Amino acid sequence: MARIDWAVLCESAFLDKRERLCVIGIVRKLTPPALPVTVRQLMLVARLADIQPVDEVAVVVGMVTPSGLHAARTGSEHVVIEMAGEYVLAALHDVPLFEEGAHRFQIKLREQAVVSVEIPVLAPVEHGTAPLH
Repeated sequence: MARIDWAVLCESAFLDKRERLCVIGIVRKLTPPALPVTVRQLMLVARLADIQPVDEVAVVVGMVTPSGLHAARTGSEHVVIEMAGEYVLAALHDVPLFEEGAHRFQIKLREQAVVSVEIPVLAPVEHGTAPLH
């Protein structure tokens, strides 16, 4: 039975002509210029292990905000999931960020535990101006 080996959040991911996974802009934190903001695109990438050619893979993705709001869920027009070999590439479009704190980007296979990638969203820092003399 297939299982998720690892997952990462990034700006873009694809398989090249030689079937190599290319991951661009791994996200470790988000520091938007202001809150609330909508991020145009993020990608949740997962590698599946123990996958067999006869396995039927059902994937669910989503994001949970620090206050518990669920967004960017499977079935939404803002989520596109693609299987590419042993990888799941989930494009999350127009991701809403309303609050500061740890956002959990989640992926799950049927009858498996949820795998979360926790990404801190940091509030913009106000830079004061120094007085001129």
